[in-house]
Amino acid sequence: MTGEHYKKTLLWFVIGLILLLSLGVGFLSGWNPARQFRLISHYSTDLIREEAKVMVECADCHEAEDFHRCSTCHDSHGAVEFSDLPFYNLIPFTGDVPDPGLVQLDQILPYQDIPNTHMTLTDFLEEQGVTDFESVTITSWDGGFITIKKENLSDQALLLPFSDGIRFVAEDLHVSTWLKGLSRIIVVSRDRPLIINGERTSIGRLLLGPTRQITVESAKVMLRSEQDGKVRDALTAVRVEGAAVSDLLDDQRFSEVLVIDQKGSQYRFEAEEIRSAVLLPDSSGTTLVLPDKARAEWIKGVVEIRVVE
Repeated sequence: MTGEHYKKTLLWFVIGLILLLSLGVGFLSGWNPARQFRLISHYSTDLIREEAKVMVECADCHEAEDFHRCSTCHDSHGAVEFSDLPFYNLIPFTGDVPDPGLVQLDQILPYQDIPNTHMTLTDFLEEQGVTDFESVTITSWDGGFITIKKENLSDQALLLPFSDGIRFVAEDLHVSTWLKGLSRIIVVSRDRPLIINGERTSIGRLLLGPTRQITVESAKVMLRSEQDGKVRDALTAVRVEGAAVSDLLDDQRFSEVLVIDQKGSQYRFEAEEIRSAVLLPDSSGTTLVLPDKARAEWIKGVVEIRVVE
């Protein structure tokens, strides 16, 4: 028997089993024709067949004893309601947005005690001041990465509670786009206000390409213990992730780079000064982060970077 033939046989077996169980329960619990035949009369055979297909697919991974009730799948694959949802967790909201930063879960789903808590993705974006955009990219902690253009988003694209934060589902998109445990939301605008070596782009687009993490604002801190009088020190710092300048400039042999901000001010850097710098989104536009300099020396509102010939 071929694999395809086996699946078809198993499918019809499951359909028949569902119908037989509906009748069998009736005999065991007291015959009630109206109730026991409701499965057949209320639900179409097409729907029953589709549900059976799902069960057949689930049987590839789950043992028979795992099939119990609705809560079994919901608890395993992402429930809609959780009383202990970590609503103070943070999700980075970044890219071409008015106010990039961290968004608390309770800003996305503030009504955790109301049944069927959810928010459409488009409503969330509008609340964050994003209305006209090209695409939105969502990532998850397990490595999931999806990009959806604005025209493919409808009111069925939802943000829902999940055991470790937020999940994304959309009945009118392929199930492979559904993500659990969202770790980042990146928006790409239609505008391209940034010029890199003559090519127009935006910080949102750059964040979808190669990025790099760097350590900034390193500082040594010390404290004398009240218990033993010893002084102990540690190093504190901040890790930021952005588009590396060295990755954006094709010619790695450049010796000097020119950076221009929104005010028209120009800054010249030697190659070694800027090679480890990254670009980050900021409420003032795009910021050039220089890891060896203080935050006050970072360049905000960057509009162009080019190699000096």
